[in-house]
Amino acid sequence: MHLTSFVQNTVNGLKSLLDQNGVIRILGSEGETTDALVTFSGSGASQSDIRAFETHHQLSLPDDYKKFLTLHNGARIFDSLLDGVNIGGGLHLFNLKEIDTELKDEEFYADVNGIPIGHLLEECDLMIDKDKLKDKDPNYLYLLEDGLEYKPLHLNFEIFLDRYVMCQGQPFWEWRYYTAENYYRT
Repeated sequence: MHLTSFVQNTVNGLKSLLDQNGVIRILGSEGETTDALVTFSGSGASQSDIRAFETHHQLSLPDDYKKFLTLHNGARIFDSLLDGVNIGGGLHLFNLKEIDTELKDEEFYADVNGIPIGHLLEECDLMIDKDKLKDKDPNYLYLLEDGLEYKPLHLNFEIFLDRYVMCQGQPFWEWRYYTAENYYRT
């Protein structure tokens, strides 16, 4: 299976919408508009840093995720702003050092075979499943919610990032199909 990488296009497209302070006005559900903050690390990880990380953890990171790391070794996407103050809540993509720090909490990740690559909506961890990596399964992303439930997203990193950006930080993976009849009953 040949995959093309569009991580850079997604990142550049998002950056083109930001003001000089990294703020973007987003449209939420039912017409609500809010301001959100987007920040990317100033530089990407070097190929040698990525290889050292992979060697230390005895794994090969997915190509699309490595592409992101070479562009930006970490980011915060769609953190909520309240009266100009960052109150968090968006997607925090870890840099390599932060991943190492997270992995040291072996007890927290004891029941999963994954690599935490970010916090999402301050409620769960975005994980790369090691078993899926070994099997070369492109659907390697999982959510670890409240340290308890390990749910497959059935996505790779670049598709997740693209959808998260297109949905302006909304949890698209939780959307159900609504008709006009059942929308108002929920």
